[in-house]
Amino acid sequence: MTSGVALLREIVDSCTESERKIAEYLILNPKTAVFCTIAELARQADTNPPAVIRLCKRAGLSGYRELQILLTRDLYATPDPEAEEPPPAFELDSSQSVEVIAKTIVSRTTDAIERVLTLLNTGSVEEAAATILAARSIAIFGVGASANVAYDLYQKLSRIGIPCSFAFDADVQISVACGLTEADAAIAISYSGKSSHTMTIAEEAKRSGARLIGITSVGQSTLSKLADIVLNVPATEPLLRTSASLSRATQLVMVDILYATVICRSIELSIPRLERSLKAVHEQDIKPSEKP
Repeated sequence: MTSGVALLREIVDSCTESERKIAEYLILNPKTAVFCTIAELARQADTNPPAVIRLCKRAGLSGYRELQILLTRDLYATPDPEAEEPPPAFELDSSQSVEVIAKTIVSRTTDAIERVLTLLNTGSVEEAAATILAARSIAIFGVGASANVAYDLYQKLSRIGIPCSFAFDADVQISVACGLTEADAAIAISYSGKSSHTMTIAEEAKRSGARLIGITSVGQSTLSKLADIVLNVPATEPLLRTSASLSRATQLVMVDILYATVICRSIELSIPRLERSLKAVHEQDIKPSEKP
């Protein structure tokens, strides 16, 4: 279930000044949204009503009413809505010991993965799984670091007999997107939701009539607007300044959640297929080499 406070924490750094005032006020005073109108909230946060509406849109919500519902759930579901902020980004330093490096990386990664659960929209996962099972075929897309995540999903769905495709070449992905139909589904994976190649692919998939599932970071982005179904991951800061470690970890967790849901919703078909594919691969691995 999506947490309203967690959602606001994910987007606060990308907010404008007026939006940030509201987000920070609600993080500290979540009860306010339950009882306040938009105008009253804006006045208490020392900003203006349009900023409240913009904040809701930035969070990917339909409006202030949806934000109120999420924050109300927080009050009943979590005893401490003012939980600690995520640990600071890891700083590269030549004096860092391996022990400190290891502890920091494990801590940051664990925190990011736990935040997937606080943002999880179970209804969207169910809808995505149903779309995958109903489609004639699934085209999976992702470039850069997201390509590895896309390939992981491609491997998983292939094991349970879901007709799917993936190519590392971005131009090939565009061509595949152009060839989709209304009977197909597409899954676009992009942490930023703004990658030019991935957005071109997503646009072509939509133009072809395919139903589009987007796996992207929480907040407003081109992909979240294009997608019929959005599966959000936390808007994490890079673990290392030169890597995409945290975004990749959270995307892989979301892929596993989606994959497991697909299996559970088609268990009589999926389990035998999975067992057969794993057995065949295992037998191939241990088969003695045959000389000509």
